[in-house]
Amino acid sequence: MSQDNVIYVKKYNATDSFLFPVNRREIWRYSGYLDHTKKKDDELERLLDEVIDELKDSFQFQVCYRRMKVDWENGIPVLPFSCDSKDLAKCLKGCKEIIIFAATIGLGIDRKIARYERFSPAKALLIHAYGAERIESLCDGFCEDIRKEVEKEGLWCSPRFSPGYGDVPLETQTDFFRLLDCNRKIGISLNDSLLMVPSKSVTAIFGIGDCGNKKTVLKDNKCESCNNKNCEYRNTNNLTEVKNIYEEGME
Repeated sequence: MSQDNVIYVKKYNATDSFLFPVNRREIWRYSGYLDHTKKKDDELERLLDEVIDELKDSFQFQVCYRRMKVDWENGIPVLPFSCDSKDLAKCLKGCKEIIIFAATIGLGIDRKIARYERFSPAKALLIHAYGAERIESLCDGFCEDIRKEVEKEGLWCSPRFSPGYGDVPLETQTDFFRLLDCNRKIGISLNDSLLMVPSKSVTAIFGIGDCGNKKTVLKDNKCESCNNKNCEYRNTNNLTEVKNIYEEGME
């Protein structure tokens, strides 16, 4: 796993042990319910159980990626795409290689969302949140997979960084798609608004460097490394919005 011009593809089954277990707390967070200390509505818990059971065979976990060397000039990484990002340079500090990847869980969940939006908005919302949790789980699992591989080489991995995050422009998506041939490799397309189809898809980059005294740290709270202090998902919320949508769908 070292040739710059090779695009690798990994496909996983939902039962593969590398995949993190379903994290209900994250699903509630993505749904807009951020206060995990409060007891949730029994009907919503039942609805989430229903969603998880119904979608268990709807996912196609796929990743395509490249492992590439990176040079440095005056403290700035020379990357295979144009990006003047201080945040990304900081993230990749000390790295001699990068992994650029795209991941998707397939179109099945988009079809489910479209179906339930018409007659059960609450269920559509929870499906959307479950899809967000699953694609993040896939990315976490893939990064852990790579970390175990490079650890055998005496190397470590930096955290991942996506286009649109920090000061990395969303337009960098087009470069990632050019480098990874996402459409042909795993069926992800990019529209004129730089949105990906399937919607539950992610592109990202992370670095690989010599271990030294550095170690990969997997944080439960990923918001700790985010500079967007005004993000709505940082705030404590309540169940009102989700409950209202549920009740509207029952009318």
